[in-house]
Amino acid sequence: MMLKVSLLALVLSVGMLAPASAQSKKPRKTFKQILLMADSLRLQLRHSADNGCMLQWGDSILMAELGKSKMNEKKKQRFMKHYAKIQRRLKMYDRHLFIGDSLLAANYNKVKYDTNYIARPNARWTIKLRGNLSGADLLTTAKTNGLESKTKVMADCRGTLSMAVAYRGVGLGLAVNPAKLAGKNRDYEFNLNSYSNRYGFDVVYLSSKTFHGHQQVGGNATDVHKGDISQQALNLNFYYAFNHRKFSFPAAFSQSYIQKRSAGSFMVGASFDGSKTKVKGMTIRLNELAVGAGYAYNFVPSSHLLFHLSALPTITVYSHDYTKMKAETVESEAESPTIRNSMKYHFPSAIITSRAAAVYSWRNKFAGATAVYNYSVAGDEDHLQVRRNKWRVRMFFGFRF
Repeated sequence: MMLKVSLLALVLSVGMLAPASAQSKKPRKTFKQILLMADSLRLQLRHSADNGCMLQWGDSILMAELGKSKMNEKKKQRFMKHYAKIQRRLKMYDRHLFIGDSLLAANYNKVKYDTNYIARPNARWTIKLRGNLSGADLLTTAKTNGLESKTKVMADCRGTLSMAVAYRGVGLGLAVNPAKLAGKNRDYEFNLNSYSNRYGFDVVYLSSKTFHGHQQVGGNATDVHKGDISQQALNLNFYYAFNHRKFSFPAAFSQSYIQKRSAGSFMVGASFDGSKTKVKGMTIRLNELAVGAGYAYNFVPSSHLLFHLSALPTITVYSHDYTKMKAETVESEAESPTIRNSMKYHFPSAIITSRAAAVYSWRNKFAGATAVYNYSVAGDEDHLQVRRNKWRVRMFFGFRF
């Protein structure tokens, strides 16, 4: 009997507590409410930055939370005394940040272009998520005593994931190669790009030991395995756009500008291609400097779409190409001397850089893809000729605020 009474009392108590807990439980915020709250915080931060107190924008929130807390007055006074010291430092840092932000804002909002064709995004921050895929291949043609040999190899493709953050046109990015982190790819590639309406450049460095393919000597073909050929290569490319008041390279490649109407531009540029290739005891060194002219065009079929296509062919004006290999000696103990042969120049030796892009934008978001392709040829096909192809494809999604 006592057991029944105890169970009945427990059920009644649970029934009475359930409505009370339901009333005290706060309703969950919807995703839309969370977005509105985040946007409200963004506007508060922006307003604080305009007033030169970006680091102190959370003071009101902190004071409100401190008032709600159950901390006694003695602890509150101790906390406020310590926080006063922090505030003095924040005010000093805010003064420096405000000066730096004013300089960036003046440069960012400076109008050096036709506003009917180009505009700046009405936002300070830009965040981009990017996926990159790049590759390289090599084709050599050599003739010795009337016998022709061709070697065609390609390196493993490299895929990276990256994130970029920009404030008033000044950005910083970080890329990660999952295959390299897993130890499946030992190649190394470094890319540095800077694009402005008037001029810009690309720097690409590649160190690869994964070239593989085949070699054909006369009518016989043999396989070239990974590790047989290694290469270190540096590519530099520079452009200058004449119609920079109406045409914008960054609108297609860095999204720091907006192309409002279709426009194109003639451009001049310079390219450098340097590489060191080791294959079967021989080293091929290429150093090519080229200048030329090309054309770029941004096609804007609607306010949301942008297509870009450009080509910059350059002709070699300076070359320092040669091969090195050790000579065979009769005595095995003697050190083999190194023989160096200069490669003959054959006109037209050239370096060609072409670019393409497609960008779709809506509200404060954008997505698209870009591609950069480099082709270079050096040497004489009657003796030794080297052709290199290097490409990179990038897909991205970003938003501004």
